Amino acid sequence: MNLEVKSIPVKSQTALMLVDELERELREDYPPHYIHEFDVESFEASQGIFLVCFIDTEPIGCLGLRPLDHEVGELKRMYVRPAFRGRGSARIMLVEIERQASIRGFKRIVLETGNQQHTAIALYLANGYEAIKPYNRASDGPASVCYCKILEGY
Repeated sequence: MNLEVKSIPVKSQTALMLVDELERELREDYPPHYIHEFDVESFEASQGIFLVCFIDTEPIGCLGLRPLDHEVGELKRMYVRPAFRGRGSARIMLVEIERQASIRGFKRIVLETGNQQHTAIALYLANGYEAIKPYNRASDGPASVCYCKILEGY
């Protein structure tokens, strides 16, 4: 098994497929009005980073980071396909996105996730993220929880 994380265009077929799978899964756990559709155009315009994790040549997960300002990046669309969960790929993507964020000069990363995403929340807490209050209107929903990590040099 050869695990590799690559930065790819957010408008690529692979990226769009993974985001679509994630959003379909979210629709099973949350009412439709709780889900914020991923704005690919806005993400691309922000010059965000979009990572895809591959096993050999098969895409198994993704994670994006978009700038909110010159010091803060926001994690977007952390996803690992169900058949590949529990193998450490989410953590590998998280570490890589933090590394790239640090190189770009970000001082902290924020994120909003759903309160039913227990595995994701555990991953964030285990990797130094701390709970924070909502940081914008989109992150202030009834099922939303927010986290932040102060980045240190890599």
